[in-house]
Amino acid sequence: MNKEENRKENPEIDIRGRIFDIQRWSLHDGPGIRTNVFFKGCPLRCQWCSNPESQEGCFELAFFRDKCIGCRSCIKHCPYGGIREKKVSDKGEDLVIDTKICRKNCYKKGSDEGGFLCSKACYAEALSVMGREVSADEILEEVMHDKAIYESSGGGLTVTGGEPFAQPAFLLKLLQRAKALGLNTAMESSMYAEWEAIAPCLPFVDVLFMDMKLLDEEKHRYYTGVGTRMIQENMRKVSAYVTEMKKGKNGKDTENTGLKVIIRTPVIPGVNDRTEDIGAMTDWIIQNLPGVSDYQLLPYHRLGRGKYASLGKTYLLTETAVPKEEQMQRLNEEVRRRRKKNHG
Repeated sequence: MNKEENRKENPEIDIRGRIFDIQRWSLHDGPGIRTNVFFKGCPLRCQWCSNPESQEGCFELAFFRDKCIGCRSCIKHCPYGGIREKKVSDKGEDLVIDTKICRKNCYKKGSDEGGFLCSKACYAEALSVMGREVSADEILEEVMHDKAIYESSGGGLTVTGGEPFAQPAFLLKLLQRAKALGLNTAMESSMYAEWEAIAPCLPFVDVLFMDMKLLDEEKHRYYTGVGTRMIQENMRKVSAYVTEMKKGKNGKDTENTGLKVIIRTPVIPGVNDRTEDIGAMTDWIIQNLPGVSDYQLLPYHRLGRGKYASLGKTYLLTETAVPKEEQMQRLNEEVRRRRKKNHG
């Protein structure tokens, strides 16, 4: 059977996905030392997002102005007129990239299909394409370089993004292949996806981090672009799945569920950092998610804000400060107090 016939007989072998990074030696997204795979594409637009290059599912062009050496080779090689010079002062000119032209002509193609010729001509790598198309096997070939480290540390693969469930077929294939290789698997998700995309993946996940940003529907929609109903319903379904697994085949409770679920909240000053905000989310988790193992608070950081300008986007939380350590301690204590009260 030739390659083309094999594709027709086994269409699943052609499932490919879009990612924008593979990060080795990660310590905070699951047990042990891990390799994080960042999926491209997310239905949310969180104003504090530290990976703006993850939001669009398509390829994107990033311009790192500090790397530009002024050769203007990019202008010569762009056949669509998407890059031009603009005088910014008496001292010289700057490059202006028309993202509308880029989106129309290159964002769907990718550099392998004739798009982003400007980036190929950029000797200084000031222009870079965000995103690449890969197969599950290509990812795992890179991930397995650290197999010995995973075995000694209890680590493995973490799938994050973006929103991994936005590419359900590719995600499922990656998780299945990873488990076949004996890897511990973890996932980070906003849980804003159809349940039909989520359910098939759960048997192949060891640790699932579910994000909870806000309870209030209107505030959640304002700060993230989507509502809470689908997210909360999916969280309930995952919790029910874990609870059912705990019963085991004989109907008796068991600790070996195959899936550990952790809720995480990014603490954003001025958005959800009041004691009553965190307290309300803690109570909701206690009341609605008995299958959840832990609730963690993550302090807001500014590490990704510099990426916005390179993508022609605007970072909206420029005046937002990082929460103080004392405030995080106070909020964590509130979580502990409410969970202790509930458990007697």
